[in-house]
Amino acid sequence: MARGGFREGAGRKKEYNEPVKKILLGLPESVLKQLDSYASAKKLSRPKAVAILVEQAMMDQSGNLAIQ
Repeated sequence: MARGGFREGAGRKKEYNEPVKKILLGLPESVLKQLDSYASAKKLSRPKAVAILVEQAMMDQSGNLAIQ
């Protein structure tokens, strides 16, 4: 009897539609607490919260990229 292996629909769903690169990020504890508070309030994972905050920081008030 065969066991294991890939089953369609099994496993964790991908959060992104592109490759993900893992990094090590050092933050002051106070900033990490703020990040975790934001992520918790928005029901996000810590990495997803960072991605959203970076995206927001890159946009100007009209919704265009502020830095090119």
